[in-house]
Amino acid sequence: MFAMPSTSADLGIHLLAIETSGSVCSVCLLRDNRMLAEYTLDEPNVHDRMLATLVERVLSETSSRADLLSAIAVSAGPGSFTGLRIGFAFAKGMCLASNIAFIPVPTLEACAGAAVPIARMLHDCDIAAVIHARDDRWYAQHFSAEGQPLTEPYLTDSTSLQQRILTQTLLCGPGAAAFRQGLHVPGLERLTARFIARQALEYFRQGRFADPSTATPLYLEEFVPRRTAVIHPPL
Repeated sequence: MFAMPSTSADLGIHLLAIETSGSVCSVCLLRDNRMLAEYTLDEPNVHDRMLATLVERVLSETSSRADLLSAIAVSAGPGSFTGLRIGFAFAKGMCLASNIAFIPVPTLEACAGAAVPIARMLHDCDIAAVIHARDDRWYAQHFSAEGQPLTEPYLTDSTSLQQRILTQTLLCGPGAAAFRQGLHVPGLERLTARFIARQALEYFRQGRFADPSTATPLYLEEFVPRRTAVIHPPL
């Protein structure tokens, strides 16, 4: 059995959100619809040593405690293999240790959720959430202006993706800036924990929780380790 959330009247919805699916390491604390604190480090390869520090700082500066959290949300992918594993392991550990509800949030869905208010103001608009995978490979998913999925998340190359971006396609996600087609809003082309928190709040209200002992990230492809060239000094 996994935890059901605490919703006592004095606490409301007390939600910690974690984003580690890309180069950004980000944590935020939400109480109902109000952001209490957010810390974001836009620096690669710091997740393993800085995530715990950011969580401790957010809790400390808001006079909060882990055991009073209603839920912990984490970016569920697709994204960086290492980043996703770090975020999942940390969030699952906290949930299991303190009996807290666990909410994995699909990363592309979180990006699209932030774009919905703008898409609703535009006519005949759709949303494309884009994340760079590696080389000329991109994770993408398409949504209606209301945020309803039109496709499943998929892995593609830039040429194929460009062909699916229409004039009235609103791009979002950290890979969006690489494409000139469609509509661009700079604030939507960055991914932090507040994107995860916004979507997780809707999940919470819908009762969409996962078992932290069995939940796994959405990778979309198998992990292939990169080879590092070794240069031998001259004899």
